[in-house]
Amino acid sequence: MELRSTYKGGGGPDKTILLSAKKHNKDKFFILVTYLRDPDDNDFQIGSIARKLGITDYVEIIDRRKLDFKCLFELNRLLKRNDIQVIHVHDQKTILLGALLKLLNPRVKLLNTAHGWMINSDFDKLKQKIEFLILCLYPLHIAVSEDTKKLLVESGIDPRKIKVLYNSIDTAFWKKTASLSTVRNEFGISHVSLVVGTIGRLSKEKDLPTFLQVARNVLNIYPDSFFLVVGDGKEDELSCLWDLAKNKGIEKAVIFTGHRSDLRNIYSSLDLFLTTSLTEGLPNAVLEAMAMEVPVVATRAGGVPELIEDGRTGFLCDKGDVKGITNAVIEIGRAHV
Repeated sequence: MELRSTYKGGGGPDKTILLSAKKHNKDKFFILVTYLRDPDDNDFQIGSIARKLGITDYVEIIDRRKLDFKCLFELNRLLKRNDIQVIHVHDQKTILLGALLKLLNPRVKLLNTAHGWMINSDFDKLKQKIEFLILCLYPLHIAVSEDTKKLLVESGIDPRKIKVLYNSIDTAFWKKTASLSTVRNEFGISHVSLVVGTIGRLSKEKDLPTFLQVARNVLNIYPDSFFLVVGDGKEDELSCLWDLAKNKGIEKAVIFTGHRSDLRNIYSSLDLFLTTSLTEGLPNAVLEAMAMEVPVVATRAGGVPELIEDGRTGFLCDKGDVKGITNAVIEIGRAHV
């Protein structure tokens, strides 16, 4: 059982989970992809993504609160009905649920994948201690980068219980094609304008205020540039970022697209992919951009330096270094304007 809680269209971990389920040898493994769904999340899209990938063994369980016992009992019923032998969890909530299901089913084995962001989450110290006490009950952890493994070890997890397994993408899908992107026409962007984009959840760890400050600086040099921010977030993240762009006077050059399912189309429109994250595991968006032959400027966050060789396969900058990031974008921009 792949067990995960998320919202709307999910993120990098969901791409990994669904790709893995698609690629498993079905003669040897039965993979039940199980997602917890908030009944108020009307934009939840994981099920439709799974169907498009041809994943038939997919289940959604309604999850109404922080600890929903109806949800727990339904998961327990699924375990027994499908004779599940391994529960593979992917986030804070399912770490707890996995431990509780283990108490109800002692024969079941537990496996946790640390995707990076949950290790760096802004929890208070008590919650973090409780989380890692539960994590210590898990006999095996997958870290998506060496940096994530280091974080696990520093938090008290026995290094002998941790294996590093990098995220992967389907390069037969994520590849540059001769077809022209429709994004520039959609947003009225000239074919000669520099287009810089970022893709991901609108959340604090992505440090989008730095992205917007870099955008303002670059616009001083290349005033016809455009900046695409692709993704959505919880609560008021989008409105706060929109207000920040307006306060900086760059709202006409920054396009917040919301969630998009046509990411190959998005990547094909970009002259440069920029990520300003403060924390990462191993970002799928960087993998995808590189596979699509889009130049990448990224901060040294999490496993990103394990993906990019600075100056050769991309450009690395320090986290929060607005000047350094701006200079890297301007340097690459010279080839496109």
